[in-house]
Amino acid sequence: MSVMPPKKSKWNSCLKPIGVIVGVVLGPMLLWEFFSGRVDDTFHPVTELPSTHRIRAEDWGDLALEGGYPGTGWVLLPEVHDEPHYQSTVLPESRGFLPAAACRECHESKYASFITTAHASTSAEPSLETILASFQAPRNLLQTADPDFWFTMDHTADGYFQQLNIRKNSRAYLHRRSIDLVLGSGNHGQSYLSWEGDRLYQMHVSYLTELDQWVNSPGMYYDGTADFSRPVPVRCLECHATWFAEARNAVNRFDRHHYLLGVTCVRCHGPGLEHVEYHREFPSASVAHRITNPSTLSQDRLNELCAQCHSAGEPIAPAFTYLPGEPLSHYLELDLAADDANNADPHSANQLARLMKSQCYIKGENLTCITCHDPHADQRGQLADFSRKCLKCHTQEACGESNISGSTKETRCIDCHMPARRDQQVKVETKLGAVTALLRDHKIGVWPLVSEQILNGLQEPHQNLQSVPNPASQEAE
Repeated sequence: MSVMPPKKSKWNSCLKPIGVIVGVVLGPMLLWEFFSGRVDDTFHPVTELPSTHRIRAEDWGDLALEGGYPGTGWVLLPEVHDEPHYQSTVLPESRGFLPAAACRECHESKYASFITTAHASTSAEPSLETILASFQAPRNLLQTADPDFWFTMDHTADGYFQQLNIRKNSRAYLHRRSIDLVLGSGNHGQSYLSWEGDRLYQMHVSYLTELDQWVNSPGMYYDGTADFSRPVPVRCLECHATWFAEARNAVNRFDRHHYLLGVTCVRCHGPGLEHVEYHREFPSASVAHRITNPSTLSQDRLNELCAQCHSAGEPIAPAFTYLPGEPLSHYLELDLAADDANNADPHSANQLARLMKSQCYIKGENLTCITCHDPHADQRGQLADFSRKCLKCHTQEACGESNISGSTKETRCIDCHMPARRDQQVKVETKLGAVTALLRDHKIGVWPLVSEQILNGLQEPHQNLQSVPNPASQEAE
């Protein structure tokens, strides 16, 4: 018995081109939805994956030192606490800590200059101005070496977000967290913090200025994994903010409604409330009342203002209790060994300790940080300005490099004598390999290898030790 073929409906002829059109138009859109990690009903939380772990803040350090979990693909999320909001009984005003804007009334020019500095912007609320990385596709993507494991960054009316995206067994998983605070001025990069209740955590994705792209955060963050569980201790905030109130019974719990961002005036001049109130009442008073002028401090006390955060050390007193002019040794046990092969402070290249090993410091008269640095001005990249500081004590004729022209000698002293060096302890993992931070060494000296590279034109001066390791054998003379 023959079987008649099914009769073709006229609807088949109509639907076929419609299907093609839908596929052509919607196909790329659906792919974009999937690859950009946008939320829809087909996505599953990463907590459904057995490779996702909730980590106690107190346990993170030990786990990180062990290298996390074996292999890649694992996800670390912070432990969720059922606890009331923490509200400190100590507010910054009660300690005399004021925002920088309070100083503007009498110090307009200093304020206008200061807010352009790295100190002023070393922490901030998130915005398109304060977050230097791009939210525009495709530059808002951090693709790991695993094609099924990536991060996307976006912003909406509700805020700024980092989103982890995973494809596994034909299913799509995501985890989305808000960027709540920005850490870092962007001179080298930025990291981002997220609140979980009153507890503060570093996010997995940071920004590296040198590459101008989103990267795995520096330190113990591994490509092909996701770690949103790293607790932010108060010591981090002490060097990136003017004030935070911590709950003493937790590693990373703070009063999230009362804080002062940026490292601002009171951190170097001391509590300013009484000073401001007095001079508002007596505007004609010519002598500064109840405020510290760092330029009147001794060499040690002045340098210790900077050593709070620009030298290695272990805190021995509660955070934010040090006052300018007091011996820093009462608050911080400084590590002044300054062993080049074992940088004790990867955050700041142990700058004060390195400076103290310089002949300029040892033999000079009262050399301090502000001999070269103006804390009220943005001097980033102003090599000629720093060279002029050198020429106050040294002459061009004293430079032994006769092949360097006078104009170059005048403007590039620190390229040869304070080289920027690759710090092996500040490392960022990428899918193409590790990138190490470029930090300027504060040991002033004669660096023969650096001078040779500059003279031979092998590299740009700001990269003059990119391929040179940091063992003591490469120390300055």
